[in-house]
Amino acid sequence: MDSLVEMLEALSSLSRTGWMLRGVPHVLAETVSDHSFWSAVIGYELGVSARRRGVRVNPERVAVIALLHDTAESVIGDIPKTAGISEAKEEAEARALDSLPLSPEARSLVRGFMEGETVEALFARAAEVAATIVRAKVYMDEGFERVGEISENLAEYLRGITRKMPVLREVLAEVLGLEL
Repeated sequence: MDSLVEMLEALSSLSRTGWMLRGVPHVLAETVSDHSFWSAVIGYELGVSARRRGVRVNPERVAVIALLHDTAESVIGDIPKTAGISEAKEEAEARALDSLPLSPEARSLVRGFMEGETVEALFARAAEVAATIVRAKVYMDEGFERVGEISENLAEYLRGITRKMPVLREVLAEVLGLEL
């Protein structure tokens, strides 16, 4: 990928595959950049809520990590978990990240997200999962019932994250009304 504009355009035009596999038409399916924006806003608000509770977390860093977390998809596309190639996808994302026109600092944030070792990376992961759950609810309200399986699977995954950091359960309930 040669330019930042090309990367942004690719992310803006790439519909998320999981929605389309469950009946949401391409023209209505959330794009990767839509998802990243939702994730960033949710991540920021989760971070602010947690910081008010005494958690040492930088909400701005959470938001930036969530905003950048899927940039590698501008090169490899949106490969759904149902493809069954998680390990190969992770390797492809790592290679793609190196080809992106991003600063070393931005690449470092994405790598940190992939490794999930910091509090901010954990909050960004919770935010991106929560953003998908919330979007699934929107689609279900619009009559796309098959997306419910995404919501159910991710709610279980999100419960696992909240076991690592219990305060996330509280802030998810406060910020999004998600009860896990």
